[in-house]
Formats: sequence, structure tokens, C-alpha cells
Amino acid sequence: MDAEDKELIKKLIPFNSISEGDLNAVLEHAKVSVYTQGKMIFKRAEEDDHVYWLLTGSADLLDENFEAKNRKAGEQVTQNPIDHNSPHRLTAVTTEDSKVLACNSSTIAALMGESANASAAEDIDDEEGIDWMSTLLSSPLFEFIPPANIQTLFSKFEEVKYESGDAVITQGEKGDYFYVIQAGRARVERSAGGKKAVLAELKPGDNFGQDALVSDTPRNATVTMTSKGTLMRLSEPDFQSLLMSPVIETVTMDEVKEMVQQGDPKTYIIDVRAPKEVEDDKIPGSLNVPLLLLRKNLGKLKEEAIYVVTCDGGKRAELGAYQLNEEGYTAYVLKRE
Repeated sequence: MDAEDKELIKKLIPFNSISEGDLNAVLEHAKVSVYTQGKMIFKRAEEDDHVYWLLTGSADLLDENFEAKNRKAGEQVTQNPIDHNSPHRLTAVTTEDSKVLACNSSTIAALMGESANASAAEDIDDEEGIDWMSTLLSSPLFEFIPPANIQTLFSKFEEVKYESGDAVITQGEKGDYFYVIQAGRARVERSAGGKKAVLAELKPGDNFGQDALVSDTPRNATVTMTSKGTLMRLSEPDFQSLLMSPVIETVTMDEVKEMVQQGDPKTYIIDVRAPKEVEDDKIPGSLNVPLLLLRKNLGKLKEEAIYVVTCDGGKRAELGAYQLNEEGYTAYVLKRE
């Protein structure tokens, strides 16, 4: 590995925040490879125990529909690894001659502060070894997060252990933490009209608890552990400053009209209030998708479009925009006058 490559690596996350000695130790187990244009770096659905960074050149990241996002070395987003999931969620193909750094994922997890914690292995299913940091980093949200925030963000998480049957959050309570499952499983349930409905089963790598923190409303569901497990949690103030604020951007109605007029990409206004609330105050041309139904209808939205979310000036629009950005859409909050 030459000196020029090492200087490029020092600008990447998490290498930009460690000592020279630690960097040298990590790079002993890393490799820089040269890929000519059109070469595959890794393939979707393949198992892989390495994390990859783009040092020079550019690459297309293709999803299951073969839709591509281009990444260029030197951009803010490429300071982070490119699809470090195992199995891979994307296929990476170079679009010009490129250099790629590959490092063992366990080395990176340890570098960023994740401990193996063998004592937690008892009664936890075989998914315990999930790299929760890499899973969280793969979220589209991290395209919005400034690189300086990322290392700070992970340092703020704290580990909490639970037994099977423990309630992590309870419907109706005030939100206080955002959670990521490191090991174990949990169930999400919502009670209404005396009936209880199971909304989701959560596994290692999944996260929850953000809705109440973004919308500043009580918890809308109960999450209960269905096995012994370990969760990583982030306090509300840290979530607000490090993870939410960079994601929520506002636009004025004049800006929206200009975006709609330009038409490429198309811009849609989504009103997340209940239908009765919209009757007397509907924005012409807007779509009404109540907030509780937004996640269920994401598959009907166009990925290439821009969405502007509105409500009555409260927090529901912020939560709607957060949910859209979290799933890889481009969304803003309409600033109500």
C-alpha cells in the first residue's frame, strides 16, 4: 500500500478519527485493489466478510431492479463504506478505472467500538453476530448525515440487555430513546378498541422508537422482547441533534411551486393529516395519505420523484418526511405560513 493510498484512507470514516498507530495496525489486514472500468467489486446477495471504500474512480450501485446510483470517490457520501451488508444488498460495478479498499468487517466493528461480548451469547439465537453498525450505516438516511456526526453518533449509543418478555417501550408513554437490535428478537404490537394487533417481528439489525422522537407524540406501539437480547439505544437529545436534524429540510410554498413547474423530477405534495382535517384546508393537487398509512403505501410512490410533506404545521409532516427519507425517497417538509 503506497503513501498516496494511505493519505486517501485517512480521509475516510472511521479512519479519520484514529491514531496513526491504530491506522497502521488496521491496514496490515486491509487490501487496496485496482479495478478497471466495468469490473464487479461485489455482487448482490453474496455473503462477504469485508467492508469496502471507494478510494479513486467511480462505481454504480445496482439494486434488485437494476436501478443504479453512481458514487464517485471524493464525494461526502463515499467517505462512508459502500454497501457493507452480508449478504450484499447491492451490486457494485466500476464506471471508470478505480481503486477500492477492502477491510475485514470484524476489524472495522472493533475499531468503531463494538465489542463481541461473549457473555451475551446464552439463549440468544445464532444471529447474535450481526454488525448492527454496518446495518444502520446502510440506511439511506446516512446520505444526509455529515461525516463529522457519524463517529460521534456511534459513540453516544449505550448497550442495554433485556430478558425474554421484557417491554422495551410501551404504547402511550413518552418517547425517550431510539433503539437498534444487536442481538435477540422483539415483537411490535398496537392496542386499539380493546384489541391487540401484531405489527412486526424485529430481528438483529432492525431499529425502532424513532416515530415518537420525531413527532414528539406518545409511543404508538409496544415493543416486547421475544428472546433474551442486547439493544443499543440513543437518547432523545442525541437522536435529535445527530440523526434527525440533518434529515429534515424545509421548503416554502413558493419553492414548491417552482419545483412543480420545473417538473423534472416530478414533485408531489403529500398531506399526512386525517381525511376530515384536509376537507377545509386542502392544498390544490396534493395527495392525502394519513400518517399511520404512509409506510404501508410506500410501494406506490415513485422513487425518482420529490415529495413535500405537509400537515397543520405540527410534527406529523416531519415524521412523514423522515420516514420517506429513511426508505430512500427524497422528501422535504412544507413550511406553513
